[in-house]
Amino acid sequence: MRLTMPAPADTAHPGDTRTLGFLRVTTHRGAARPIVHTPEAATRPYLLLGLHTTGRAALDRRGTTEVCRPDDLFLCDGAEPFALHQSEDFVLHLVRIPRHALALTDRQVRALTVRPPFADGPVAPLLGGLLRQLAAAPHQPSATALRLSGSIAELIALLAAAEDLGPGPKDHGREHGREREALVRRLRAHIDAHLWDRNLTPASVAAAQHISLRYLHRLFEDQGSTVGRWIQHRRLEEARRELARPGRGDITVAAVARRWGFASASHFSRSFRAAYGIAPSDWRDGRTRPPGQTAGSLDV
Repeated sequence: MRLTMPAPADTAHPGDTRTLGFLRVTTHRGAARPIVHTPEAATRPYLLLGLHTTGRAALDRRGTTEVCRPDDLFLCDGAEPFALHQSEDFVLHLVRIPRHALALTDRQVRALTVRPPFADGPVAPLLGGLLRQLAAAPHQPSATALRLSGSIAELIALLAAAEDLGPGPKDHGREHGREREALVRRLRAHIDAHLWDRNLTPASVAAAQHISLRYLHRLFEDQGSTVGRWIQHRRLEEARRELARPGRGDITVAAVARRWGFASASHFSRSFRAAYGIAPSDWRDGRTRPPGQTAGSLDV
């Protein structure tokens, strides 16, 4: 990412950039001025995670303007332009994250990158606190840096899950709506506990919870999904986490596929690539060793 600072030469600062595992972190600070992102041609897809620790700004992207306050996080697609207009002295940390390192669906990426700047919820304070400490800390050993970058990616995945899996439409009647939500939670918990079982099917889930198959399908339709897609989504998510676990670079794709209930390694590989746009072996290798570094202009 190239950051253009249209300010007088005596106040413009290019920012401090360093590598953290598979991430590149740039810290900008100083007097009020705009920061403009212009996408570069022929770069691998990436996201930009911003942590605005001090000051206030207006974030312009996709034809909208949003307020960015102290401690707010925001995510942008690196292939799209945006501008951050600082209105006072500020400190901003920008983290460049390879798209393949997140293994998110296009829907999840879209939900994250259209969300206004935020600091609330169970995940944002953890992510913001970690980024703030890393920005202030000295350089980490390569193995530690890789694990820390993986932790940041996992927290972003949790943010995506919160956006993707929010509550569905409610029934008329608050009490009945709460009952349905509790039932959906039990259904998801049952699925999570049996992901390893290749015989896990919508019929077996319905039978275990003593409801009809038709009602089960209707519950998941209200959540914007289907039972089968949800089972596969959860299996892929758990397999993705296992493949990226530090110290497990020698684990085989076939072993992970078996552990999480896939009929075969080839079926798992096809499903993983279709969901995340990357082969499971490439995902494992990219998360268990740092990529080569390339020289270039000011990037994060």
